[in-house]
Amino acid sequence: MKNSRFKTELLKESLTESSALKLKKEILLFQPSKKIKLNYIGLFVVYFTLSIINTYLVVYIPVYLLNVLNVNRSDLAFIQVFTFSVLLLAPALGFFFDKYNRQRKKILFLSILVCILSFICTIFSGVFLYLFGSFLALNLLSNEIIKVCMSRIILESSLNEVIKDRNLIIVNISANFGGFISSIIFIILVNDIFNLELWIYFFLFGGIVILPILTALFCFDFKNTPYTHTHTRKTKDNSNKTHHFQILLLTLSYILIWSDRLYQYPLVSWITSKYGQTGLKIFSFSYVFFLLLNTLGWMIGQKISNNSKRNIKKKLINLNPDFNKQLDLDFIANKRIYAIIITNCIYILLTFLMIFSNLIILLFIYSLIWFVAGIMMLNYISLSISISKNMKYQTFSFQIFKLGLAVASVIFIPMGTFLSSFVSTESLILMVGFLSFFSLIPLFYLKHSYK
Repeated sequence: MKNSRFKTELLKESLTESSALKLKKEILLFQPSKKIKLNYIGLFVVYFTLSIINTYLVVYIPVYLLNVLNVNRSDLAFIQVFTFSVLLLAPALGFFFDKYNRQRKKILFLSILVCILSFICTIFSGVFLYLFGSFLALNLLSNEIIKVCMSRIILESSLNEVIKDRNLIIVNISANFGGFISSIIFIILVNDIFNLELWIYFFLFGGIVILPILTALFCFDFKNTPYTHTHTRKTKDNSNKTHHFQILLLTLSYILIWSDRLYQYPLVSWITSKYGQTGLKIFSFSYVFFLLLNTLGWMIGQKISNNSKRNIKKKLINLNPDFNKQLDLDFIANKRIYAIIITNCIYILLTFLMIFSNLIILLFIYSLIWFVAGIMMLNYISLSISISKNMKYQTFSFQIFKLGLAVASVIFIPMGTFLSSFVSTESLILMVGFLSFFSLIPLFYLKHSYK
């Protein structure tokens, strides 16, 4: 009788504590806080600017180097190996931010300055290939430091699945908007890709349009990031091993799905060589739609995630809130893995279809790939955040996952640039299809770890 009464009292205390915590979170969530709004504005400005830089470096600089300057592809591939290796520092940077979180405002300010200056130097030094590689490495490193700082802010502010997906949607929209602006600038300014004067105007405009990133420093409250004090988690040693294994499997799959970097650098150059400047113009116009479809994919991914959360709430009848919460998280994780597997399969099929297409069909298939990739990436990143938040060093753990993109860049971009000098782009796309297929294997093991 006493034992039964004791259990009842414990259950009441647990429910009371859970209700109080939930109420506190809800008050913070719906409070019209200027800090939270500024946080969103800061994320938008940062990722908008980084996307402009990325679009210049990934879409248009390859055309400038390979088609206009006609640089030696073997030399460029050699430089790329060392240049993109700086991306491998992401986990170390994440660990550094976990340890020295108070200094991040100063670090962010210096990184933004280096990012701006190194980007301007990079785009104007293409004639001197090794100098170009040095400035590019500096730019990639500063970009990575900025992204690690932003990752820390996103992790701290992701109180639940809804807020987490909202943060990711803001990041995606701002990034795609940056790519949109870059493409519009290119279409307006560069009528003839072999006119070096037009490229100089294009580069000058790019250097000017990234300057607003400095305003982001005034948007973040580094001393008291929103939600920082509302969510603490005690990590158990025995569960940490499982989470380490899960983040490793997810990262391995992430590396393989980013194998499309193999044809990324030669792609636009190949389109220009095969279909001329008209083909490049059509691609630049289409790139705007790629970005819009990618954003739509992210939004649909968020909608699917929200529907999954409502379904699990209807099924939960257990009175223990902690037990219910764990079921909730496991159910959502399984749903995300299912979504990743399905979108990966569609992505692989579309990749193989690219090989047998003319320009119009190729662009149509490529647009579908961007749409599917939007759904896929939302679930990849959201799942990695969920796993990371269960670990002691959250930023470090999340950067381990993001290391997948760095590894893919270091391996596949130089390899694709080198192979493109004697292997057709169609063959590179075929190789990507097979490599992407192997990304499914770690996902099946990951799904099994949640049973």
